[in-house]
Amino acid sequence: MKKKISGFSVCCVVFLFVFAAFMVWYIPSMSSLQTKITDTRQSLETSRGRENKQQDEYDKAVADLPVIKAELTEKAPLAEAAEQEVTELKARRKELRQEKKALEEKLAQSEPSQEGNSNE
Repeated sequence: MKKKISGFSVCCVVFLFVFAAFMVWYIPSMSSLQTKITDTRQSLETSRGRENKQQDEYDKAVADLPVIKAELTEKAPLAEAAEQEVTELKARRKELRQEKKALEEKLAQSEPSQEGNSNE
């Protein structure tokens, strides 16, 4: 006696194969998606933390800005005076170098004449 395979059995076998194939695809895909979601959440939390830190630093800088401007206004004349003094000192150094050069030349001219006197 031959048993005939019923259409219902064939449908059940096909359904089970399709379901098994779906599960073989679905489980690794969901695992991968869960990993990506976890990484994205962690990245988002890190970014929010950085944003909060930067906002705090910005707020502090904005709060300190009037104080810094006041100090700058107070010290600007001192900076200008120091800059002028530096310019004057550079000019004086240039003069002294020229004077030194002139004295060295004068010394160099007087040495040969002294050597000539000592040889005689």
